[in-house]
Amino acid sequence: MATLVKDRKWYYVQFYDASKKPQRKRVSLKTTHKSTALKLYHHLERKHVLEQYDPWSGYDATASDLPLSKNSRLGDALTFYITQKSREDWRDQTTKDTTYVLLAFERVVGAEKPISSLCATDFNDYINREGVAFATRHSDRTKLKPFAKWCVSHKLLRMNLSDVKVYNFQQEQKEVVSYVTHSEVATLKQVIRDKVAADIARGYQSVNRNALWLINLIDWQRWSGMRISETLSLTPRSFNTETWDITIGSVTFTTKSKRKQVLPIGRVKPLRELAERLLNECATLDTPLFGHSDSKRTSRTFKKYVRLALPEREDIHLHSLRHTCCIELLRNGVPIYTVQRWMRHSSVQTTQNYADLLNSDVGEQVGKAIV
Repeated sequence: MATLVKDRKWYYVQFYDASKKPQRKRVSLKTTHKSTALKLYHHLERKHVLEQYDPWSGYDATASDLPLSKNSRLGDALTFYITQKSREDWRDQTTKDTTYVLLAFERVVGAEKPISSLCATDFNDYINREGVAFATRHSDRTKLKPFAKWCVSHKLLRMNLSDVKVYNFQQEQKEVVSYVTHSEVATLKQVIRDKVAADIARGYQSVNRNALWLINLIDWQRWSGMRISETLSLTPRSFNTETWDITIGSVTFTTKSKRKQVLPIGRVKPLRELAERLLNECATLDTPLFGHSDSKRTSRTFKKYVRLALPEREDIHLHSLRHTCCIELLRNGVPIYTVQRWMRHSSVQTTQNYADLLNSDVGEQVGKAIV
């Protein structure tokens, strides 16, 4: 017997067996979305009834043998894929974001469609649907292509993965790596100040609660190079104020690498001074450094002011400030391996991708060196 349980915002499957000790066993589904939870719940319940899964012992008959075939429904394949990946190597946020895209793809293509009948056109039609920004199309591709690759590797599907593409629509393709110049940062910050001042005068924002916190966030992101999820997870507990090292990762937040990481800011004067100022405003050791941990709210607010200040730069997002940090460090001569460690890239090749954008500076730098 199994029931779907919601504890706070997370969903679990709770199994019951009077002959077991304990009689109730709860298994995390690692999702906050009810539609996803229901699919995973029915999948586990079905396996339990067929004696293919025992939550008490951890026995899973399908862990090594794939319970799918070429004739399996797309809906079943997606459910199994999401379950396996969320348990193996996806972070909670990755599970949430990827599940959202995969289920949307399922609604468009059809849950009943046999997995073997999928083709590149099915993926491309969804990725390149009308009215979707290039950045969104690129993001969707990074979530759908691994699923297609997984299907191919398990011989559920035959397809050339290179055919899964983001179309240009006869226009010049924008760079995925977008960054903000010094003058654009100055313009953006000034527009925020002016807009907040005008809103306070009209009563739309208050003196105590307004968007000026966004200026500190912009500076923090472009100096630290942290991901926005990492920044919003910071509390005073994350800081060692003797060495001024920041520990990224906690009981409530898992980093992309699933390891705690350290960012030494002691000798980065602007960043340390900003950290001191923000820490003084925190009421408790568990108060978020920027007052909240809602990344969607933060992204919407940031985008609102970007559209006011830089209407021609629709490609700028909060993550662009991380790109900005990396590119500015490289442009100012910081060795690439040092930049890799500061940005916490898993491979120096990732850092090299940013360096390749600075090819226009190569001639100038060599010219200064050879005289």
